[in-house]
Amino acid sequence: MVGLSEGEKHFIRGGIAQDIRTDGRRRLQFRAISVETGVIPQANGSARVRLGATEVIASVKAELGKPSILHPDKGKVSIFVDCSPTAEPMFEGRGSEELSAELSVALQRCLLGGKSGAGAAIDLSSLIVVEGKVCWDLYIDGLVISSDGNLLDALAAAIKSISMILAPVDQIQVVAETVATDNSLAVALSDTGIPKVNVSVSAASDEEPEVDVSDEEFLQFDTSSVPVIITLTKVGRHYIADATSEEESQMSSAVSVSVNRQGHICGLTKRGGAGLDPSVIFDMISVAKHVSQQFMSLLDSEIAAAEAAE
Repeated sequence: MVGLSEGEKHFIRGGIAQDIRTDGRRRLQFRAISVETGVIPQANGSARVRLGATEVIASVKAELGKPSILHPDKGKVSIFVDCSPTAEPMFEGRGSEELSAELSVALQRCLLGGKSGAGAAIDLSSLIVVEGKVCWDLYIDGLVISSDGNLLDALAAAIKSISMILAPVDQIQVVAETVATDNSLAVALSDTGIPKVNVSVSAASDEEPEVDVSDEEFLQFDTSSVPVIITLTKVGRHYIADATSEEESQMSSAVSVSVNRQGHICGLTKRGGAGLDPSVIFDMISVAKHVSQQFMSLLDSEIAAAEAAE
């Protein structure tokens, strides 16, 4: 919890009204961002993002599993966010549980679409190895190391940074060779750091396939459509991008909009008790789409620099 005097609160609100924030930024300007990739060697992909004094890490771990009965043609993705007790005193003990759950749900809505997988930014069908039998389970973990506002945008940027490393080359291809009563299937997903899988499927469709995971060959899947998230925080009559903790303490509400590279809206969440007129929400969405393209260009540059430094 940020403790501010009445004078400090008035100074923050007055600066936003005049389009000069306490750190010198304009209302829709982001803080300096830096990206570091491959920070967790044991993961299939990972990235650290610093956005001002906010710092987060995201990682992806892939495991073979079985598709659900309701969606035999789709893989599975789970997202979980944890807040380190060192990030902020209020996170000690069980103080971070509510925020962790809120961030996890918001990321799921923005990246995974509806329960059926419709509208998902990650193509779940690309995670299938053998329909109805074998799929990839992706576990996306986010960790808040330092908290100074705008955690959701920073976490999404870290996941996006991983997705740039895992950019696609080809869509899934399945090659089958029939020898006597056996089928030999090879699935190629697109440069992800996910091991190549060879599956031997018996002629009897009810039997479990034999799976051989390669230690040397790695395949890809398509995550190029993963969006960035732009949170616009309303303070007084105006709204700002990339709010600090002090600015968030003065907000009446905030709207987070996820936008992909094509400018399409992938999801939207709102927090804060104050209601918003529909016309204001539509205007915030329009502004978020514009800001997202600038932020994505900035993020692309940082990712390219991080990859060159490896």
